Amino acid sequence: MRKQHCVSEEGEAFVIFEDCDGVYRCPVCGSPELDRPPYDVNGQASFDMCSCGFEFGYDDSNLACKDASDGIVANWLRWRVKVIEKNKRSRIELSRLEKNLRAIGVKLAFDLIPVRDDENT
Repeated sequence: MRKQHCVSEEGEAFVIFEDCDGVYRCPVCGSPELDRPPYDVNGQASFDMCSCGFEFGYDDSNLACKDASDGIVANWLRWRVKVIEKNKRSRIELSRLEKNLRAIGVKLAFDLIPVRDDENT
């Protein structure tokens, strides 16, 4: 797994993960399905959409989305909670989601709250 360190124009720092096979992981749900990074090193969004429904550059922009929070990472968390809620009723889907999240350094606490897993980042 390779890490791409990014810094937005506003100075927010975050990491994008790329698998060994060149596929990028969604920073919201951890799914390995993106052909290109969702953000470049300057924090510019690709405007691609993950299967979890998050569109990079839209769902994290106050100018485009009325539900957007300040900060890219805050919007990932907001959307991640939606993805967890959607998948929590299926043991198989929740297990898949948990595996994907661990790959990007996020684990689910006992109450399904996503927390940083600093051991794996």
